[in-house]
Amino acid sequence: MDSSPVTMMSTIHPLSGEDSLVLRMRKHPGNKSINASGANSTFLPGERQKELDIPVIVDAYNQHKVGVDVADQYRTYFDSQLISRRNWYPLFYWILETALINSLIIYRDLPANKERTVDHFDFRLSIVHDLLQAGSPSTMKCSSRIPVL
Repeated sequence: MDSSPVTMMSTIHPLSGEDSLVLRMRKHPGNKSINASGANSTFLPGERQKELDIPVIVDAYNQHKVGVDVADQYRTYFDSQLISRRNWYPLFYWILETALINSLIIYRDLPANKERTVDHFDFRLSIVHDLLQAGSPSTMKCSSRIPVL
C-alpha cells in the first residue's frame, strides 16, 4: 500500500511461504502523508522505525527502481509518440525511445566519454544528423544510370 493500492506481477518471486517476505527497517511516514492513517495501526505511538515484513517483489523493486525511474524520466523529456490509428505505432515509438535512451546511457558509460558530459538533446541531435548524413545522396552509392537528385 502506497498512497493507493499497488499491484505487482512477477514470475521470479515467490508469492507464499517463508521466502516470500523479507524483514526490512521502515520509517513511520510523516503526518501529512496520505498513507499516515494506515501506518498508525502498524506503528505504536512515538515509534519512528520498525522492522516490517515486506513482500520480496516490493523489496526487489525498491532496490532496483532507480534505473527504471531514470529511463522513464529521460523518455518524458522528448516524446516522439504520435497519435495514430494504427495499433503498432505506439509500440514502434516506444522501442525507438527505449533504443535511444539505452544508447545514451551506454554512450555516457564509455571510458572515452567519462571526462565530458553529453547533453540528452545534443545526443539526439547528433543521431538525427548522422542518420540524415548517412542517407544523403552524396554518401549513397548507386549502380543504376538514374541520376540522383
